[in-house]
Amino acid sequence: MSNDNFMNEDLVKTKVTYPILFKRLWPYARREKTLLFLAIFAVFGGALVARMVPALIGYAIDHGVKGKDYQLFTYVAFAYLGLEILRTCFSFSNSLLFQLFGNRMLFHLREDLMNHVQRLPLQFFNKTPTGRIVTRLTNDVASLGELFTEGVITVFTQFVVICSVVIALALISWKLTLISLVMAPLFIWASFYLSNKIRTILHEQKRKLSVINAFLAENLNGIKVVQLYNRVQRNRDRFSNLSTSYRDTNMRSIYAYALMQPIMNLFNAVTITSALYFGGLMSAENSIAIGSLIAFLMNIQDFIPPLREILEKYQQFQNSLTSAERIFTLMDEHKEHELENLSSPKSVRGEIEIRDLNFRYEESLPLVLKNVNLHFRPGESIALVGRTGSGKSTFISLLQRFYDAPEKTVYIDGLAIENIAREEIRHHVGVVQQDNFIFRGTIRNNIGLGDPRVSEEQIKAACEKTGYMGLLNRTGRDLNSPVDERGANLSVGERQLIAFARILAFNPDILILDEATANIDSESEHIIQEATREITKGRTSIIIAHRLSTIEQCDRIVVLNQGNVAEVGTHQELMAAKGMYYQFASAGEKSPLIANPESAETTESKMEVAE
Repeated sequence: MSNDNFMNEDLVKTKVTYPILFKRLWPYARREKTLLFLAIFAVFGGALVARMVPALIGYAIDHGVKGKDYQLFTYVAFAYLGLEILRTCFSFSNSLLFQLFGNRMLFHLREDLMNHVQRLPLQFFNKTPTGRIVTRLTNDVASLGELFTEGVITVFTQFVVICSVVIALALISWKLTLISLVMAPLFIWASFYLSNKIRTILHEQKRKLSVINAFLAENLNGIKVVQLYNRVQRNRDRFSNLSTSYRDTNMRSIYAYALMQPIMNLFNAVTITSALYFGGLMSAENSIAIGSLIAFLMNIQDFIPPLREILEKYQQFQNSLTSAERIFTLMDEHKEHELENLSSPKSVRGEIEIRDLNFRYEESLPLVLKNVNLHFRPGESIALVGRTGSGKSTFISLLQRFYDAPEKTVYIDGLAIENIAREEIRHHVGVVQQDNFIFRGTIRNNIGLGDPRVSEEQIKAACEKTGYMGLLNRTGRDLNSPVDERGANLSVGERQLIAFARILAFNPDILILDEATANIDSESEHIIQEATREITKGRTSIIIAHRLSTIEQCDRIVVLNQGNVAEVGTHQELMAAKGMYYQFASAGEKSPLIANPESAETTESKMEVAE
């Protein structure tokens, strides 16, 4: 994949404006209404007290200095101290309350986003790099969180301050207010124009950072392959190109940010110069008292800092807006489709019926399963065999509802599978795969997965049946022994034994073994085969295997060929028919049923080509 294609992958679909942003975040704000209203009250209280300080100073000058009432200065001094203490309390209160409000909103958003991601269809994860999802769940959520923990506090507070300043100025002299602020619209327009330019740069910055994270996640997960095939230098060069592009974008944003400060300084100079010059003329004409003029100057000096803060946070808003676009693009991904009034059977007999099943992953792709009609009786063990790409893995994915089969084509106990809740299906249908995922933690947690329905006795019994407990005893370990990420400190066979113990502990009604013994040594395989015979008794079992020793034990064998059911029967029946299964059995594990250079592509490769 070229760097250009790699960069173009992370395109957002949901365009977010400020009204849309606050509309979508309002449901989270409503959960913390009390904190919000208290914070707003603190902001208005602080703004009112702040405007009383210049008025107090002006009053002291006009009445204390000109009237030579020195006793008044004592009262003014204590009044000023009281106002500053009150303003400090209001400032502390609004900052604390807004921080609490923002962090609680962020908590609710992160919880909803994580719950949403876990309910997305498997097809989404096949197409989306893990690093990109992690970026949106961490960096983008954190950036959006700054909108509340810092941005909203500052912008709202400073906007109220500006409004209070303008009102205070107008009460002193509306003519001098108009003269002093006549250039304000021009400078504000220039500042916001530059901020919009910065938003475009920040959008590109976010996209490039997401690409870097996806690239790093992919290559660190595959570090063994990178080192084994000497791709270190090539990956370093590719990362250097991505990093250089990201650096150049950062430099553009630094240049744009650097222009903002001079614009605000010039605005500050023009405003105060106008107030001093025209205020002096008005004072000379006795149009304004000297104390009122000083109060006016004190107020107008308070006009520029909050405006500067708003513009700085506006740029942060821009940054948060780009993060919001990515977050809401993820939130707008369709979850796994569920019908209404779903059934939740407490137990499943294990009868499976497939009626005229035709399935493709996308409209633009060819059929993976074609006109499949099968009937599995309760308690029956079925072997699935076929070339790579013949549809075996797709078949079991449909049974688990990782993908949705056409309606009224797959039935369990006579009930269409789309009418059974996904959680119930996955509770009753258990799968052991060739490459099972092992979590960081302990052996016990990897077997029980923290499910309260799985007791300690079930975990121990599962380990005994698989022979895993004996292995632990021989190596001096127990169920509390630590497990590294992805089971890096365990052998391939031990990871498979954990997967078997896991499925035994959960005790599903329908069992699927997908090449479950492919990576296990002969001793471990013998132990697992013995356990498999026990757990398949009285339970519908579907076994995908390439070893005849496993297949021969099944009640029936289904041979798939390019998505079609080629043959169905017992081992003896299929051998007597001398068809495709006979060729496989005769050739052993090197049969063309298992490996064929002209075989269909795998599911993942088909989906990648479709992109």
